[in-house]
Amino acid sequence: MQQIGKNQLSILIAVFLIGSTPLFELGIQAKQDAWMAMTLAAFAGLLLTVMYVRIQKRSPESELAELYIMHFGKWIGGFIGFLHAIWFAYESMRNVRDVGELTMMALLTFTPKWIVMLLILSAAAYTVSKGIEVFVRVVQLLFPIVALSYASILLLIFISRLPKLSQLLPILENGFGPVIKAAFPDLMSFPFGQMVIFLVFWKHVSEKKIIGRASYWAFIGVSLFLILMNSLIMCVLGPEMAAITALPLLEVVQLIRLANFLERLDVIVTLLLFIGLYVKMTALYMASVFTLKTVTGIAYRYCVLPIGLVIYGASFLEPNNTYHIWIGLDVTLKIVPLFQVILPFLMLVVGIRKKYKQAA
Repeated sequence: MQQIGKNQLSILIAVFLIGSTPLFELGIQAKQDAWMAMTLAAFAGLLLTVMYVRIQKRSPESELAELYIMHFGKWIGGFIGFLHAIWFAYESMRNVRDVGELTMMALLTFTPKWIVMLLILSAAAYTVSKGIEVFVRVVQLLFPIVALSYASILLLIFISRLPKLSQLLPILENGFGPVIKAAFPDLMSFPFGQMVIFLVFWKHVSEKKIIGRASYWAFIGVSLFLILMNSLIMCVLGPEMAAITALPLLEVVQLIRLANFLERLDVIVTLLLFIGLYVKMTALYMASVFTLKTVTGIAYRYCVLPIGLVIYGASFLEPNNTYHIWIGLDVTLKIVPLFQVILPFLMLVVGIRKKYKQAA
């Protein structure tokens, strides 16, 4: 069995959760209080991560589908695992479509969308076929680029004196209602609730005892970074501009002007966009393959191509980007708590009940 180390786990969690998240102004429904909505959602996500780790500790050598079968039985658990595999593939498809749409919007206006999506998905499929060790090594190589790029952006934004703290005022202008509404379930589901994917990957960590500690610290670090980026975008653009801009971070970077020569840093944002979407797409694709393999008993290598074809075909079902965004933000985020909260919580409760019966 392929295995990864604790540092590799931390880096994978960091890059996966960051993904393309800082490029957008999440929680904008709460206007200037979006950072508070992010903070609430991050805290809820940490509680979910604690729940996932507790479930994993019951059987450290099992992955998500095996845990479902262990708790709910072969047929019910297997069916739930199959649904989860479909959901992972669907989430991967959304990232493939994002790459196609955003490439056409920001870079290659005249390149057919199907070619862009085919190329990025082919790269992901090749990575998935090589297994989790190779994937994590790729993420390790990309991590310094991501870290250096974001550090450069932050430094240049502050040097340019773009942030204005007054944009965050007044605090709680409309009370806690909009903040809570923005945080739950949308922000909790994306990105923080996506930690559920690591119930697939924790099995492959060589040092099982440090899974909880490494996961919690990586999650907290990423959460603080995402809250900082969210606040910074709001400080630069303000709630009105941030709400109507498709890529707020791109808009912020385009405002950077230093000594009349350092400008047009769009390439950095584009690079971060592609890295984030690639890592998230590949991780979800791999999780779908692992889960389907466990449920059906089909060899791992024989699951890669069929799931890839399903992901690619499904990426054309949505007629346009407006519909794609509506499905993602207004429909999908209302359904995913079933996989991120309800089913894992039921697994936790069933496990406690079984343990209680054994003790009696």
